[in-house]
Amino acid sequence: MVDHDHAPDCDCGTTEASRRGFMAGCGATLALALAGEGIGTATATQDGPQPIGPLLNDMPDNWGRFGDDDELGAINFLGGQEIVAGMETVTNYDPESAARFTLQDPITGTGIDALVSDAENPTTDTGDPMFPGRFPARRTNWADASDETGSLATAPADGGMAFADDAFAAPLYIQGATHADALGHGWYDGQLYNGFDAATTHTPREFEQGVEGITGLNALSGDSEVGSVETTHGLGRGDISQAADAGVVGRGILLDVGRHMGTEGPDGTWLPLDPTGTNEDAAITLADLRATADAQGTEIRERDIVLIRTGAIERTKDSDAEWHALGEPGLTYSDALVEWAHDMQIPYMGADNLAVEQITQQVTAEDVGEGRANLTGTYLLPLHGAFLRDLGLTLNEVMDLSGLAEQCAEDGIYEFMFSGAPLHVEMATGGPINPVVVKATAESGMDEDSAATETETETEAETETATTTDADTTVETGAEQDAETGETEATTASGDGFGIAAAAAGIAGVAGAAARALRDGSTD
Repeated sequence: MVDHDHAPDCDCGTTEASRRGFMAGCGATLALALAGEGIGTATATQDGPQPIGPLLNDMPDNWGRFGDDDELGAINFLGGQEIVAGMETVTNYDPESAARFTLQDPITGTGIDALVSDAENPTTDTGDPMFPGRFPARRTNWADASDETGSLATAPADGGMAFADDAFAAPLYIQGATHADALGHGWYDGQLYNGFDAATTHTPREFEQGVEGITGLNALSGDSEVGSVETTHGLGRGDISQAADAGVVGRGILLDVGRHMGTEGPDGTWLPLDPTGTNEDAAITLADLRATADAQGTEIRERDIVLIRTGAIERTKDSDAEWHALGEPGLTYSDALVEWAHDMQIPYMGADNLAVEQITQQVTAEDVGEGRANLTGTYLLPLHGAFLRDLGLTLNEVMDLSGLAEQCAEDGIYEFMFSGAPLHVEMATGGPINPVVVKATAESGMDEDSAATETETETEAETETATTTDADTTVETGAEQDAETGETEATTASGDGFGIAAAAAGIAGVAGAAARALRDGSTD
């Protein structure tokens, strides 16, 4: 672990606010910040967000674990064994049962009214779930069969092939739809993942030939104009090309928290909105993830790709539903959650909401370890700091998990092979991605030979474990790095056991109540 260069400790007092409530006005604070206003101005009359540095100072990180120059982060954990583990989620079943699911939310160009007009949240208008400050991308044809645009032909003579072609007529925000965050996308205390200087986020690139485009583009309105683009700026470290080159393949699992703990939506499978900070059921804790896994009978293993469904994407598609960009449900911070993600070597995490986590969160004494009660208070996106910046854990946002979730609920199989690579855009802060999941769709279709092989393997593993214990030998899991060479030694990876065969069919009816009791009666 590398020591972080954090800002001085803040004077953060313990609050008496709801355990997972919003601080009034913080949603507006973030909206103003994203629009170019300073957070200090927006919070002048309230107890504003706390600095993230002191909260995460004693938390684990992966800096230097894969080498001092590493920019890929936890995706390094996905090696050959992890790829095979993903394949086995399909091949251990009848091949005829395999089905594929794509997880991208379509780019339609339609904007949610509350983000592009004077409409107020909540809104019943549907559209692309872009984040405040990112407006919908609209494409149009510049060649087709019409008289208006003409067509492209291979030769002047009649009879050659003609083509339609198109281009985006409005800015395409790389993080405006289903996308993976680059590790350099977020930082605090002046450092990116692996200790790189935040100044590298403004690395210039010069081009010999200019291209007509938008110049002066930034978060402030009214500054952009059309001109010749000859210089651009982007991430000099930790850009999305790292994940694009590597690709992401492994065993994925769906934790359908919305289905097991939801209270809203047509089928009661959505977690509620929380724009005012009055409903803690919108917050997803580590205990909730574990309870969901138990209810599903899903084993969470080391180096799993973890997808979390809240019901958020379905809400944006329902014209009768209320929606609030800054009030979506999601993960919330705890020391235990960060330590769990580190210990389990989670390489990649995705969700169906805008940010994976809730935008604004209250961190309470229940969420932090002993002696850290002075760090309670309101925080903005603390898990982005813990995951992206400290652990190098890539986040996939705005995923459409609805079809996959329905199939998982139907057959009880929540494991699958996950495969995806973000669009390779050099120096970009993220990349559009359309992940492909390959999943067995009938548990009864498990191949008998494969099942027998699994049983034999489990027996052999138990024997080896007993022998190892007798010899007083410790088998470490994960990836251990030689500090001098930077090389990674692959070792045995095994799950921590929770969720294995934890729920039979008869438990399904009471799973939600049991999970709720776990939340209300224990901490993370």
